[in-house]
Amino acid sequence: MELNDLFFKENPFRTGPSLNPAELLWAGFPKLKSDVESRLVFAMKTSPSRIVLNWGRYGSGKTHAANYYTKTNRVNQIATEKNTIEPRCIKINLPRTSKDPVQSFFRSFLGQIGLKQIKEDLDRLNTEYPGQIGQIIDINSNDIIVSDLFKLLIEEDGSDEDFFPTVEAYIFGDNAKSTLQKLGLPFGLRDDEQVVNFLSTYLNCITYEKHIYSAFILWIDEFEDIDTLNKQSQDRITTFIRQLFDKTPNNFLLFLNFTPKTFFNVEDLSIMLGEALSTRAKIRINFQEPNIGEAIQYIKELIASQLIEGSNELGPFLDEGVFEYVLENIGILSVRKINEVLSLILELAVLMEHSKPIDVDFVKSIRDEIPSFES
Repeated sequence: MELNDLFFKENPFRTGPSLNPAELLWAGFPKLKSDVESRLVFAMKTSPSRIVLNWGRYGSGKTHAANYYTKTNRVNQIATEKNTIEPRCIKINLPRTSKDPVQSFFRSFLGQIGLKQIKEDLDRLNTEYPGQIGQIIDINSNDIIVSDLFKLLIEEDGSDEDFFPTVEAYIFGDNAKSTLQKLGLPFGLRDDEQVVNFLSTYLNCITYEKHIYSAFILWIDEFEDIDTLNKQSQDRITTFIRQLFDKTPNNFLLFLNFTPKTFFNVEDLSIMLGEALSTRAKIRINFQEPNIGEAIQYIKELIASQLIEGSNELGPFLDEGVFEYVLENIGILSVRKINEVLSLILELAVLMEHSKPIDVDFVKSIRDEIPSFES
């Protein structure tokens, strides 16, 4: 027996993030989607930079939201709907247990937006503002070394195949004499503040007057993992983020995905984030536990996404009563738990060659195989 015998093309209940953007979809939770997208529209249509705290239990969908809006074309669709320029969106996981969290963050950033992409963005800006690119770089940077480096990127004409590897070595702190002589710069980016200056200069330039990108949107996932760092590293990363935010006052939207531990309240954030950063994170989106009705709607939309054409709208499930029974017996609800339980039910139906509709009696017969079921 195969999954298509249950009327599905693929298992609709994913238990992990998809690597294929085409498989990322948003199901259910229209208010939550509206809350997130209203922040995206604000970023595209207005200037002030903002920090938004995405707050919710483990498995509540924060990582999925970050993946959905950074790996699919949904943000570009919103830009088209709102008649505005597209933004640039990326997601970075907070560096865990790193001895140098700022460098780890910087490398993750450049791993997604490489130097060649930075060069392309600056070339677009140069085309948009002919003869003014040097001035634009200068007014968007308070670091002459970083300004000179960006101007070098503008001047690069593709004739030197070693140019980008040399620049990459330089920005990661290579102070070899040959590197410095080749670029004509005094020293590499040696401290956290210069990393901030590099990133803020780039963000300020590419969102200048919203002509190239309307905004830069950064999701930092698993921000609660900051407590895996020692106190010195925690202070470094929070200071780094605060400085990046302060030096990018316009067109920057920062989402912080945060999973609170038991008995942790939002008021306790200042202890972990530091007072300076927590006071800037004034906007919060709650990824709350769904109620039964919301969960059933979510399940039905996932099922619809993978149904073989012409199948019953609930696929192999007899009726919504099956979902109600499951949801009432697995404790506190979360998107992750719902997916894990229903995925396992489908797997067991295939394994046991259960050819009849999946009803409450079948679920009762396998409940001991489902860890989330309450006794």
